[in-house]
Amino acid sequence: MNKLEIAEELLKNTDGDYLKVYISNYILYMEEFENGWDGDIDLIRFHNCISYIEKENFDIRGWMLLEVPIFYNHCFWNEQTDENFDLVVWELGEVIPRYLDSEINERDAKTIQEAIDKYSK
Repeated sequence: MNKLEIAEELLKNTDGDYLKVYISNYILYMEEFENGWDGDIDLIRFHNCISYIEKENFDIRGWMLLEVPIFYNHCFWNEQTDENFDLVVWELGEVIPRYLDSEINERDAKTIQEAIDKYSK
């Protein structure tokens, strides 16, 4: 999937007006982000996440953007499989997959799939 398809899939599956507007705004400005526009830091971080998902060739079908609890952390959830993963963007362009362990501590993972596999329910 390319970035637009990833964003559209997330938009289709995401609940909540705020997050739908957030993703819609991203889609609206996606081409500008691709061309280096740096006008909205929060959306640039989301663009970094979308780019990472594309680079990892992760199948995002069925997934939603669950929440952005703090500016650098993007939480994803698949309602059908009840699986989760997070993508953290501390520094622009640097995306780290993460998961919550059994003690609710955030831990880094090497890949999205590793984060899903280790995410504690």
